[in-house]
Amino acid sequence: MHDRKRGSQRRASTSPWKYVLATWLAGVLAAVGLGAVSPAGSALRSSLGLSGGALAWATSSITAVSAVLGIPAGWWVRRFGAQRALCWGLLVMSVAAAGSATAGSWGLLLGARIAEGVGYLLVFVAGPVVLTHLTQGGIRSAALALWGTCVPTGLAIAAATGGALAAWWTWHQWLALTAIGPLIMAGVLTAVLPQLPTAAVPCAHREAGTWNGALRLGVAYGSLSLVGVAVVMVLPPFLTEHRQATPAVAGTVVAVVCLGSAVGGLAASWLLRRGSALSSLVPLGAVMPVACLPAFSAELPLAVSGGAATLVLVADGLLISAVFAAVPASVSRPEHVDIANGILNQLGGVGILLGPPVFGLVIAVAGWGAVAAATLVFGGLGMVLLLTTARTSGGGSAGGRSRSPDTSRGRDMREGSEPIGKAAGVSKPHRPRP
Repeated sequence: MHDRKRGSQRRASTSPWKYVLATWLAGVLAAVGLGAVSPAGSALRSSLGLSGGALAWATSSITAVSAVLGIPAGWWVRRFGAQRALCWGLLVMSVAAAGSATAGSWGLLLGARIAEGVGYLLVFVAGPVVLTHLTQGGIRSAALALWGTCVPTGLAIAAATGGALAAWWTWHQWLALTAIGPLIMAGVLTAVLPQLPTAAVPCAHREAGTWNGALRLGVAYGSLSLVGVAVVMVLPPFLTEHRQATPAVAGTVVAVVCLGSAVGGLAASWLLRRGSALSSLVPLGAVMPVACLPAFSAELPLAVSGGAATLVLVADGLLISAVFAAVPASVSRPEHVDIANGILNQLGGVGILLGPPVFGLVIAVAGWGAVAAATLVFGGLGMVLLLTTARTSGGGSAGGRSRSPDTSRGRDMREGSEPIGKAAGVSKPHRPRP
């Protein structure tokens, strides 16, 4: 009996960070699939005879799935179970990536990428739910903020690895390689993650105001994603056409700028882990429109412009990670977190799709100086909504409704903040009945 008690205590005291890092790596590998087509774009166009527009559809079809099916995916994840949805999402991505590698026409490539988008959506809806179940308090806020770095990290890995292999590998081989990681990770998560509760949950409440917090965060996420993607997309033509930079130099600058978003997300995770209030991070977003002025100025040295653009993405990544950290506190019941993440992914996908054409239109009408004004409008909207949600849901606290491990068991269960041992399915030994 004592040995069993000690074993349970050891499992209950297991650090949740190994689960956090495994789940985060799954999100990074999914994001590699998101960015897999871009490094092979030239080879795909010449091999399949694609136009620029057709290639763009093959590239963005993954996020288009999120823009259409984000909220239904949240409902499905709730019923199927977040852990299983995460693993199945990785498997779907792996099979679909293999299909992309063998595609012989644009139609087959597009179909495979849409299927991959379904798996990507499952991963990015279920991943934060898994983290929410397995963590609490400051660790939960830091873990969800870390999740916000998955996309920029994965895109940077895809750009660097795909670009390096382009000279030796065909696009078939490169896309086949991107199918291996999700497949392996699905097996790793099945073995590593503890069993999460799979009890049936009641239907979501439909009272007025139930989803106000999640909707505000969703619009904030869409606005901030719009800014980040738009800046990254319009920067290369600015550098090559107005700064006379070579494509190689422009590509290097953009890669560094993209990594800035991951740096911002890591900074948010570090600050929240150390007890910083969520509302205290929001004012840092004011850097974005200010930094856009030197970033898109043809009068300053290229290094200054590149550094300023990186600063824009650092602030943007920090706020996006703060959005993910705010999700658990934005809903009235813990079982609503999956649907809230579906809302985030759907509105975020809309922002990603709209960003480049909106900024392109602004630049065509008012010139490159208007990038700062557009960033002020959309970034400011995201900041206001994030700050409003942080103040109304958790008093500006990063943890929101999460409680510390010292909170009483009864209150913990009502607020949905389970200790890691409980979340991992580790139960206390039963006392014998009198």
